[in-house]
Amino acid sequence: MARLRILLMTERHERALLLEQTLASAHHQVSAVIRPDDDLLLYVQQAHPDALIIDLIEPTPDILLGLRRLDEQQPLAVVVFVDRSDSQIIRMAVKAGVSAYVVDGFQPARVVPVLEAACARFQEFQALRGERDRAQTKLAERKSIERAKGILMRRRALAEEPAYRLLRKMAMDRGRQLAEVAENIITAEEVLAQG
Repeated sequence: MARLRILLMTERHERALLLEQTLASAHHQVSAVIRPDDDLLLYVQQAHPDALIIDLIEPTPDILLGLRRLDEQQPLAVVVFVDRSDSQIIRMAVKAGVSAYVVDGFQPARVVPVLEAACARFQEFQALRGERDRAQTKLAERKSIERAKGILMRRRALAEEPAYRLLRKMAMDRGRQLAEVAENIITAEEVLAQG
């Protein structure tokens, strides 16, 4: 695996040193060590890490909320080592985008394999998320095109195929995407309906 930049969150100084040594021996770099009450999103934006490792006795709802915001704004692979947890916290961690969650299983020899598995899982999830987003965008574009075609059919008394050809011609004449021209037609129709 390529060298990773790691942001480390822990309140245990001795554990931070042990994690830094373990990661350095695998040629990974700890870019910063932060405490649980630090501004996680700010540190991620400044350090640009490839992954986040969190080491805690027990995660708090505030930390999980911070992880959820991180996943929404700047997702990255997250590994959490905790001494204790319950099933509700675990579910919250998964919803917050945590890639690996280890309870009462911290061992220096396991850190790098868990990190590498978490990074692989994160990359797979991001690929799936990207596919989903593209599919949703295509569906939304298709709906806009159909709606704009319906507007043209009604406004110009056209059949479906001529309305589609007209929409396509408008897009080519303007050097725009078909969906963009469709959105413009829909917006214009909404303005006319309000007036």
